[in-house]
Amino acid sequence: MASAKKAAKKAAPKNPKPPSKTKPGPFSGKWPWIAQAAVLIALTLIVYLPGFKAPFHFDDLESIINDRYIRMSELTAHNMFLAAFQDFKQNRPLSNLSFALNFYFNIMNPFGYHLVNFLVHLVSGICLWLLLARLFSRRMKDLLTARLVAFLSALLWMVHPVNTQAVTYIVQRHSEMAGAFSLLGLLCFDLGRVSKKIYYYIFSGLACLCALLCKETAYVLPVFIFLYDLFFFQELKEGWLNRNRKWIAGLVVIYVLLSAVALRGQMTGKMKHDFADFTFTPAQRSLTQGRVLLSYLGLVLFPAGSLLSLEHSPEISKSPLQPLTTIPAFLVILGLAGFSLAYARKYPLASFAVLWYFGQLALESLPLPIDIMTEHRLYLASIPVLAMIPCAFGFRLKSLKLGAALCLLVCLFAGILAYERNLVWLTRVSLWRDAVMKAPDNNRPWHNYCSFLIDEEDVNRAGFACKYALILNEKQADTHNNMGICYFKIKMYDQAQKEYLRAIEIDPDFPLAYFNLGLVRASQRDIPKALEYFDKSMELKPKDAKVYLNLGSVYDRLGKPEKSFQAYAMALQARPEWSEARFKVASILAGKGMCPDAVSLLNAAPAQDPQFQQIYDYCRSR
Repeated sequence: MASAKKAAKKAAPKNPKPPSKTKPGPFSGKWPWIAQAAVLIALTLIVYLPGFKAPFHFDDLESIINDRYIRMSELTAHNMFLAAFQDFKQNRPLSNLSFALNFYFNIMNPFGYHLVNFLVHLVSGICLWLLLARLFSRRMKDLLTARLVAFLSALLWMVHPVNTQAVTYIVQRHSEMAGAFSLLGLLCFDLGRVSKKIYYYIFSGLACLCALLCKETAYVLPVFIFLYDLFFFQELKEGWLNRNRKWIAGLVVIYVLLSAVALRGQMTGKMKHDFADFTFTPAQRSLTQGRVLLSYLGLVLFPAGSLLSLEHSPEISKSPLQPLTTIPAFLVILGLAGFSLAYARKYPLASFAVLWYFGQLALESLPLPIDIMTEHRLYLASIPVLAMIPCAFGFRLKSLKLGAALCLLVCLFAGILAYERNLVWLTRVSLWRDAVMKAPDNNRPWHNYCSFLIDEEDVNRAGFACKYALILNEKQADTHNNMGICYFKIKMYDQAQKEYLRAIEIDPDFPLAYFNLGLVRASQRDIPKALEYFDKSMELKPKDAKVYLNLGSVYDRLGKPEKSFQAYAMALQARPEWSEARFKVASILAGKGMCPDAVSLLNAAPAQDPQFQQIYDYCRSR
């Protein structure tokens, strides 16, 4: 025994070296994470910078600016509650409240609205990056590759042009916020599952609730959190159904409650009414959706500027065999779904990706009274399709540097396309000119193109656009009204009156047509008839500021200053931010010698208008 110890002592080195420390990897520490976050933020900001100058577009006006609930002038709990729930006529209280707060602070300045949308997009992208980094780190052998693929996937998604509609189109904040809270909820769930800390689960639950309160598309989120756990933590082991009975029971309760909210009588009645505005039936919409779901894949993988548009007009499937691509489209979808179920254990990432893509589009593919195809629906659905590109480079190429370089080139190309797409949103005319070029057989782009050309006083081109819109759909009351405006602007009053009457024939409760008829009669000096039409317009839409403003001008012509003042005051009450109405009221006050009141009214304006200077100068000279 002693000899063995001596031999071991001799064999041992005299000055043994301490064990060497593992060198820190290129992605260890906080600085690589900070650098990646800075790149994500900087490149996304560059891509979306033009969009900050975009005006309010289309539904922005109806759903935000002209929504009486959103137009919050006082920051009180009661007003915020009304703005959020809108007398329970909507299911999106949280995103509605964000619009109301934007209106309170920014009124008619779109920059503040765009800033909020951009910040929400940043939150979504950073949550996606961190979530994928955690997921890929557990699925890939090489940590460096996993984190690099997660970063490139998030970057590609953040700068991809298909997301410009969700980010730059202000009203699509509903989709954006639902997406941001969905990704945050998944990230917190992942953190809780690994760390076993209860507060992460609480944060995840709160984020999921917020997502559900932003848009109905988030209703699929609870089942996807369950699937995420099933695929990536339970690994679909035998007996998963029995182990998850409480999970499944909880999901049943959640969806019973969500169904009760979404399908309450007030909402189902609205859906039946809204279908009258579309040229397709619920069955036709369902048949068409198969081809639309595959067309979306084309938009994500080949996002050329010639394909992206605010309006898409896919051919409507009127029967399963017309067109013949209807059945093959559904067979492809069934095949992909079958793959995701059959090979879920072998290829969990690919399987979950397929389920995520179709699941995120499932709700808006139902027979609902909404547009058949719009790009903002791809906000979350596009994630697995885009992540597939960096994953392919990371897995298949022997050189990681080469794969990363190629993927960065793809991101750069996507960012350039997104930047150019944001330029299209800079004016209403450019946006709808782009839409009519890409959906020439769709009535709505031509109608809106006409509307905004009228705003630009380009009456000749507006008239052409309206005529073409009427060729596509002669029974569109709005388009006849726009055609009447074109005739009115070139003083063809008889033709204008015919168009307004035709609009009223199609829609007897069309307040704007009555209002425009009043303008025609006033121009023909038939004041009693003009007032009759104005009264009818106010009866149908009692808080229309535009009607009151024009009614005030009619009373001015009749030499009735008191009634004129009342009409202008009503216009200002309906739209406090409207500088024209404020100017009219202040002018009358100054004319009556009430300069302090006039100046006080102008000083209280949300934004100063150059024409206010006339009243300031007049009052100083008194």
